[in-house]
Amino acid sequence: MINNISLKNFRLFEDINLNTNNSLVILSGKNATGKTSILESIYLCSTSKSHRTDDLDNLILNNKDFSICEIKSDKKYRMVLSKDGKKLFINKQEIKKISDFIGNLNVVMFSPNDLNLINGSKHNRRHFLDLEISLLDKSYLKASTAYKRILKERNELLKNQNIDIILLDIYTKELCEYLDYIYKKRISFLEDINKYLDDISVNLGINKIKLKYQKTYEDDLLKSFKNKEKLDILTKVTNIGSHRDDILIYLDDKIVINYASEGQKRIICIAIKLALKEYIKNNINQEPILLLDDVFAALDNDKIRGLINYVKNSKQVFITTTSILEVPDELLKNALVLRI
Repeated sequence: MINNISLKNFRLFEDINLNTNNSLVILSGKNATGKTSILESIYLCSTSKSHRTDDLDNLILNNKDFSICEIKSDKKYRMVLSKDGKKLFINKQEIKKISDFIGNLNVVMFSPNDLNLINGSKHNRRHFLDLEISLLDKSYLKASTAYKRILKERNELLKNQNIDIILLDIYTKELCEYLDYIYKKRISFLEDINKYLDDISVNLGINKIKLKYQKTYEDDLLKSFKNKEKLDILTKVTNIGSHRDDILIYLDDKIVINYASEGQKRIICIAIKLALKEYIKNNINQEPILLLDDVFAALDNDKIRGLINYVKNSKQVFITTTSILEVPDELLKNALVLRI
């Protein structure tokens, strides 16, 4: 459980300190008052990344040289941002490797940006896979990093006018070794997520959601790359691999992007995040903290009732809202309400 959040020169906040020692914390306030930024600070101290921007300089308050996020839970997690980069701390010890920092404070976040899982590009869906698996599996993170390094080297070779085919084959074989591992891990992850989605779909009163992996190669990886070699040389880029794969999201037997309404897309994304929460809980025997940003918007009463049960049965939940009236009374009676 997060007991305290302290922010300095972060987004809109020059200095704010929040006591959050409660199983349900509701952050209430008008738009653009910083509610989402508070959730973002928690997400940062979990993943070392923002869910809203790739440029962490954007998180530093205007005209300030640095920013500090500090989250107190069972340990103290601290991130210091400056023009020189970021520094990470657990308790008072600086953590040099990001891989040693991430995955200690486990959170699952839903925000309106998550609609990019459906509306966005393949990159958004691959990023979801890579981030969530890496947070729990350092071997996957290592393999994914190695794959990207070899892919970059292979693509640079393909840009040469005179390509060394022997060297190209070496890169291809190395790429295939990591690709086989990455593919199997992704498939295993999606199989588990789909199992949890079966029950969650029923509890939220929606049709069955299923995630299907769409790969760009056959089971014989080396043969697949050999078949694409002429195309790779012509286009000067690697055309197949885990960096080109996708996830197809189905509602019953229909692909969601082709017909679902915005309300359906929102509840599907919420369901996927709830499945992720169950996945983390069952893989590390520790329940993650749930961060819900503007979660009640565009949901009908039946969907809200289904969601309430997941909130009530969670270890700790943070919810943002522009109006307390949006929050069901059943949740409000046990909530810590912080007006931002």
